[in-house]
Amino acid sequence: MRLVAERTTIPVPRVHRVESDEDGRVLKIHMDYMPGTPLDRAWPSMTDTQKKSVAEDLRNYVDQLRALKGDYIGAADHGQAVIGQRTVFHEGGPFDNEGEFNEFLFSKIISRVPQTFRYHAMKTFKDSHQIMFTHGDLAPRNILVLDGHVTALLDWEHAGWYPEYWEYVKAYRDFNAVPSWLDYVDTILPPRYSEEIVAMSYLSQYSH
Repeated sequence: MRLVAERTTIPVPRVHRVESDEDGRVLKIHMDYMPGTPLDRAWPSMTDTQKKSVAEDLRNYVDQLRALKGDYIGAADHGQAVIGQRTVFHEGGPFDNEGEFNEFLFSKIISRVPQTFRYHAMKTFKDSHQIMFTHGDLAPRNILVLDGHVTALLDWEHAGWYPEYWEYVKAYRDFNAVPSWLDYVDTILPPRYSEEIVAMSYLSQYSH
């Protein structure tokens, strides 16, 4: 979060202390209080004008993140990349290039994909995307809002340097989280990477 605070105008809480166990697993994070209500709770009572304003804020913040370019794939501190969803995650890397990342990505799921689709699935993922800074979990529950504006983006646990389509793929999982949220997706994340989104949605069925 320090990198985001220093290089963007995105509102993020300042971390004061992190408590970990003997194996390095994070147990507790002490950070600044940030005002606002989680977007998934606030959304139903917001006006159309407020919803549009929040969507425009998010577009601005996503653009700022995407302006930060990287030269490897992994966590911001040169740590491991995290793939997966919900409660199933895999860690690996960091990776010097997208080709290595793709190999890791498929190594976790390809054996479960029907033979008929393996070739086409693997061909979908190119190794020439730009590497950009990515939040990795841009869900309504991780967005605080107040008076029609975003007051904080939370939960940067899965943030890091990833291929340019990654933010889109991860965010699309939660676009049904609140009513009419999909109506604003084109403002927040303009249509692109349809191939990758469809392919990852299909492959995610085999990631458990």
